[in-house]
Amino acid sequence: MFMLIYIICFALGLAVSAMCGWHLYLVSQGQTSVENHDASTYRKVAASRGETFVNAYNLGVRDNFRLFFNITETGHPWWVLLTPLRTVPYTNGHAWIRRRGYEHGHGGIRDEEELTDQEDE
Repeated sequence: MFMLIYIICFALGLAVSAMCGWHLYLVSQGQTSVENHDASTYRKVAASRGETFVNAYNLGVRDNFRLFFNITETGHPWWVLLTPLRTVPYTNGHAWIRRRGYEHGHGGIRDEEELTDQEDE
């Protein structure tokens, strides 16, 4: 029984570590799971026209993490991440910061090719 507990703990630790790594990667790319799935399709569509897909929400790894954790001038100091305090996000959940020049959509994709519905805009 004691060995079974260690095996289960190891398996769960491995699974949680993999999920944590995957989500940190998504944050670094400025994507959600759905957007990551859509991005592979967008890359193929843009490549078929000889264009390059550009994610409008990817501001760079450093800025993506700063915005995700709200470590900005108007947000929270970095040490708040080490405390179990509830922090307010920088956004209202409907409007997100985009790259300059991409205020109306992703690069390499036309509006009618968007896979995700743009409701409530």
